Amino acid sequence: MESDTGSLRKVCSSLAQKGPALRAGGMCATGGRRTHGSLGRPSARALFAILVGLVACGGSTSGEPVPPPPSDEQRAQILLDPSAALPPRPEVVALADAVAIASSRAGRTERGAALAMLAADLRARAYRIDQADADAREALELYAASASAASGTAAGCEADRRRALLAGEHARDASLAFRELYLASRRQAVLAPRSPCHTALERALAQAAAYRPKAEAMWALEREGNAAAEAASRGGAAPSAIGSALPVPTRTDPTSAPVSTGTANAGEGQVVVTPRDESVAKGPVKITAVEPFGSDKGGRVVIHLSGPAAFQVGTLGADASAGKDARIFVDVARASARGLPRETEVGGVVRRVRLGAQPDGTRVVLDLEASLYRRVFYLPDPFRIVVDVSTRPPVRVEKTGPSGARELRRVVLDPGHGGNDTGAVGPTGLKESVVTLDIAHRAASLVSRELGVETLLTRDDDTFVPLDLRTARANAFHADLFVSIHCNAAENSAARGVMTFSLDRVRDPDGLATRIAARENAPRGRSGSGADAQAIDEEMGLILANLNIGDVSARSKHVAELVQRAALASLGTRWPDTKDHGTKTAGFFVLVGADMPAVLFETSFISSVEDERRLATADYRQKLADAVVNAIRAYKEGK
Repeated sequence: MESDTGSLRKVCSSLAQKGPALRAGGMCATGGRRTHGSLGRPSARALFAILVGLVACGGSTSGEPVPPPPSDEQRAQILLDPSAALPPRPEVVALADAVAIASSRAGRTERGAALAMLAADLRARAYRIDQADADAREALELYAASASAASGTAAGCEADRRRALLAGEHARDASLAFRELYLASRRQAVLAPRSPCHTALERALAQAAAYRPKAEAMWALEREGNAAAEAASRGGAAPSAIGSALPVPTRTDPTSAPVSTGTANAGEGQVVVTPRDESVAKGPVKITAVEPFGSDKGGRVVIHLSGPAAFQVGTLGADASAGKDARIFVDVARASARGLPRETEVGGVVRRVRLGAQPDGTRVVLDLEASLYRRVFYLPDPFRIVVDVSTRPPVRVEKTGPSGARELRRVVLDPGHGGNDTGAVGPTGLKESVVTLDIAHRAASLVSRELGVETLLTRDDDTFVPLDLRTARANAFHADLFVSIHCNAAENSAARGVMTFSLDRVRDPDGLATRIAARENAPRGRSGSGADAQAIDEEMGLILANLNIGDVSARSKHVAELVQRAALASLGTRWPDTKDHGTKTAGFFVLVGADMPAVLFETSFISSVEDERRLATADYRQKLADAVVNAIRAYKEGK
């Protein structure tokens, strides 16, 4: 008995010295290595002795109360010490997730940002030891969330810097590291221009100068940097969450999964664009409808709301053992969905859409056939959230042959309006919806027969198709080109001629493009008043700057020029008085989210007596159809 007591006293003495380290997670001094299996761990007998000692001694030989075990935050900080050994990966992941969940609960606050950074650092260290893709991806998302929550501070800049460096490290691509550092530098030049972090970013960028892209790619990157800086100046900037396209990380609990916040361009894997905090409704909103569309190549779900709302996006990988699909979910703050079905079967890559109430809003879940490329953004007036998923990346390199000819396999023609949405109506009653459908039918047969290009019409008869669904059909078709056909209209009956639009901010001093966009964007049954056209245009500019569409915008402008030139050539021989309004840009809803070059062709002013008379004839319509076909031919041939 005396010997047992002596042994217990020795155990108590040892615990008094080593207990804090043991309570911190069973670490031993192994030079920073991970301890696997029994390496560096107490034996079963030793563990039993420790347990007996704790019971016999009360955890202390001095009689003082045992200090409480360290919190998750403290344990994470201990594990970030380079000399500390990491426990097995599942324990690290569980600890990082616990810290990330605490960050999500803290929200967009200084503490929330700090916790997200801490969880990101822990995941990054785990990645550097185990090289698990999921760890890198989670770290990138958490760094992005931290940078967004702490935007405009030195801490936010540092999170952005760490994210950029990890993105290049994970991709094992120095050119990607240069790209991410460049964009981070442009953002932080606006958000934290005089911070030591921005100086460190500039230094890292200079060190990566050898991997600077060549001229053409650098021009594109500079345009992207300009957009990032402009978004930062408007208060809507956030860094890329994911630096490279990877499988979606698996989580088992969708109710507690941290979600991405702010406006985040998540590389090629996911893009999320959310409204600025000051523009969202302060009170509750209602989800008025959910419009799903799915095919075997892609899908779109449009969430209609009664007013602007903040939302967050998260992803969950498939869990075969639990019979769960891959999922993407959107948490809409302060939103209710009373009266809407809780589950809707869709089909294709989007199997179903589910709605679930949460304490602070509503969660919309898309059950997916597989982990897909995702793009989530919003559209104003009326406010809706658009969730696009696809089997192909949203940004692709244009494929050309040796002669410069472009690969063009599929084209979508979009006859404007339809059904009880007649569009503009001419002085004698000619309907825009009738004219555009006829022109599209004429052009489609020629594109298919003469160019050998598969062609899809967004509507094949006089039916109504929502603007959002038209683009969804083009994306799901994996189209290489999208041409929306319309007839123009103006209060001035003397206005005549043709013009072609691509998607961008309005740059039209006379305001004509703004008025046309307001009319074409107006919901069915409502005329475009243009009262808030300027504000909508500014908001559309912010959305487009963050959609990460690569050089699609430049290619769309080129297609618009081809269509405009072809129209003037086709009409000019017989109608030389055709007025050339040139190419313009505007934020047309029907073009937003198209992952291919897309244009809107205003064939003529149906509000003009003379243009309406011409639009009523088969000859004039055929010439307009020929113009569309000739422009597509020129684009295909590399002109």
